[in-house]
Amino acid sequence: MKKVMLSLLVSALSVASVYAQKNTVLVYGSVNAESQKQVNGSKVNSFNFSPAVGYQFTDNWTAGLALTTGSMKATTSVGGEVKTSSFAVGPFIRYAMPLSDIFALYGQFNADILSSKTAGVTSNGVRGTFFPAIGVNMKNGFALNFSFGGLSFASQKPKGASDSMTDFKFNFGSGAGFGISKNF
Repeated sequence: MKKVMLSLLVSALSVASVYAQKNTVLVYGSVNAESQKQVNGSKVNSFNFSPAVGYQFTDNWTAGLALTTGSMKATTSVGGEVKTSSFAVGPFIRYAMPLSDIFALYGQFNADILSSKTAGVTSNGVRGTFFPAIGVNMKNGFALNFSFGGLSFASQKPKGASDSMTDFKFNFGSGAGFGISKNF
């Protein structure tokens, strides 16, 4: 039951706005928390907070700045511990297309500068992420938002290393999230 509740918490706390209104400010973000306990007794706890703010310069286009900060603590079955902290900041661009008075489809691209520290080793890099989502307009500017995967590429280089680590993810349909938004 604990795993189900944590999974729902991770999915439910994603917040984003769908219905762009010209000359307004968009504020959205997400909060993710996860706790895993393995059969061998090891544990992993993580927390991420990702706020963003943007300006809706047309009825369809929004541009802004997104920030992500996170931490993770992994404990092995023999008592060893590894801590990781991460930070990302960068611009985003979003295109929203109303399908009706109730539904809208949007796509968003984020470009981030990354920084992390794991067991005293720092890494810096870049990441690009694209994700599509659907919004359902409720009432008084409130909307429910449903995302269903995305595409991302990241490259990070640990301090002192000669090579970068790269990560490519294509996960359309393999993950879903939802949130509540309000357009001010």
